[in-house]
Amino acid sequence: MVKYLIASHGRFSEGTVSFLKIMTGEKENVYTLSAFLDDRSIQDLVKDKLKEIGEFDQLIVFCDIHGGSVAQEVFKQTASDDRNIQIIAGYNLALVMDLILKDSVLSKDDIRESIEGAKNAMVYLNDIKQTHDDELF
Repeated sequence: MVKYLIASHGRFSEGTVSFLKIMTGEKENVYTLSAFLDDRSIQDLVKDKLKEIGEFDQLIVFCDIHGGSVAQEVFKQTASDDRNIQIIAGYNLALVMDLILKDSVLSKDDIRESIEGAKNAMVYLNDIKQTHDDELF
């Protein structure tokens, strides 16, 4: 089974899951990690969450920001793990939804392709508005 961990500073991960429930329905294989809400260390949060997730065929971890303490700690704690753990930092909703809807073990190339597609999901609508007036989509 593929499992997903959405990890963030604050409640961003919970908001992401709230969005996913609306768009894709309830998913039992999606976990959240919300850091810095209390005095628990990021090290303990990540360790406990990985224990809670348990066994999987693949774990895809979405971290809120590249270089942030959440991504750093997830990377650090999984670096020597020989299981199929893929970590993505700087996620957007298009990427999370795309990968979760695929709901299968993905190759690194599959993940890279989805990341490229998600980059294209970000559009500065004011540029389009200037040329299309009333048709943005």
